[in-house]
Amino acid sequence: MNAATPARLQLRSSDRLPLVSEPSGPSLVLIGTYILLFFSVLSFGAVEEWSISILEFGLGLLFLAWTARQTRRSQLQVKSSPLYAPVALFGLVVVAQLVFGLTAYRFATWISGIEYLGYAILIFITVETLSSSSSAESLVWAFTLFGFALALFAVIQDLTSNGKIYWLRTLHDGGAFFGPYVDHDHYAGAMEMLAPIAIVLSLSSLISSGKRALVAVAGVMMAGSIVLSQSRAGTAAFLGEMVLLVALLLGRRRNGRIAATLGGFCLVVLAFVVWVGTPALWHHFSELQDWMRLAMIKDGLQMFWHKPILGWGLGTFTTVYPQFRTFYTNLFVNAAHNDYLQVLVETGLIGFAAAAWFIVEVYRAGLRNRDGWNHDWSRAFGLSALVGCTGLLIHSAFDFNMQIPANACMFYFLCAVTTATVSVPEGRPREGRERRRFRATILQPEFHQKRFNGEQPRSCVALLEKPRFTGEDPCR
Repeated sequence: MNAATPARLQLRSSDRLPLVSEPSGPSLVLIGTYILLFFSVLSFGAVEEWSISILEFGLGLLFLAWTARQTRRSQLQVKSSPLYAPVALFGLVVVAQLVFGLTAYRFATWISGIEYLGYAILIFITVETLSSSSSAESLVWAFTLFGFALALFAVIQDLTSNGKIYWLRTLHDGGAFFGPYVDHDHYAGAMEMLAPIAIVLSLSSLISSGKRALVAVAGVMMAGSIVLSQSRAGTAAFLGEMVLLVALLLGRRRNGRIAATLGGFCLVVLAFVVWVGTPALWHHFSELQDWMRLAMIKDGLQMFWHKPILGWGLGTFTTVYPQFRTFYTNLFVNAAHNDYLQVLVETGLIGFAAAAWFIVEVYRAGLRNRDGWNHDWSRAFGLSALVGCTGLLIHSAFDFNMQIPANACMFYFLCAVTTATVSVPEGRPREGRERRRFRATILQPEFHQKRFNGEQPRSCVALLEKPRFTGEDPCR
């Protein structure tokens, strides 16, 4: 047969070779991780013993699952991360407090130490399992949908409230609840970390214009719910996030579409808040005096000067604070209402230095996600995670979100994400991915050794040169 004579390529079903696959979606360990995060948020922020126990036990199981998977593969590969060193230093401070009796309340430090061990495991398994752009894509959609559903529920519950969380749970100790959280500020803290994911996705070129509009609506709902929660610190933190996002996206080169989209987004959020907001909302934002927080900062600094090196012990602020309090109140002071001050008081200068080192490493690695965020899922996720972490860091100067296990877990997860995504191989468009998978298949030697019922296989160059590979069987 003449080589130029056209011939049909016929393959029996048993002769067909599977396409060479690229890295699949998130691993089961990574899926279990964000399911635990969603559970912790929905279970009132995981502030009760049953929920924090499930959270810590679940993180332990995920670590064992990762270890078993590595053992089954007869290899133990641990990725490097700039976060491991400051986490280890902070852990050494807590161990020193326990071993040398440097804590004011050993049991409280032990319990808090176990909690922080869970956070360290969360960082570790996130860094180790977030290894592909497809995993980042799945996570982006999961967190966008969860954030939108959470915000929608919170707004509906607020508008139809009967004074109970989920319309079922009565607050016996009081509280200004919003969504599943007892305190509206803690809801705002969680939403500050979720909203940037949808906002960044709506600005990118990763999805079609129709999907971008839908994602932008989700972002408006999430951002609007922060204001509707009546959290002044949360609203200020969200505005800080938007300033950072504008600086990051427009700092290197001006992009009129992104600038216009962000401006329009903020206007739509404002319109949504004006439409749904109540007079009580605007009255609350006009009350800016908060003398108690200022008094607690002064008292906390006095506590620090008494034990400046290693502090009073992790988790002991509520135990030690009454002897330093300079004002009268019949309320129980459960935290410093300033996470930076509380770290300084409980772990001293060394623990505070470890926390500062951790934050510096987050930004050093996270800022590298600016390159390629517009067309790569992992970089977009890393950039939005950095913006979300920034929001909580701003809020932490006025509240104690880091003392809420659900919010702390979300924060450490996003810190791990923004540092891990810079080393994830850059993803490619799905169309090109299908073409490369088929190209890799036909280049395998086994492909050309198949029997073709006596017919000469035609060249596949023409097929590869088509403008778009449809995924059809090449033997037609």
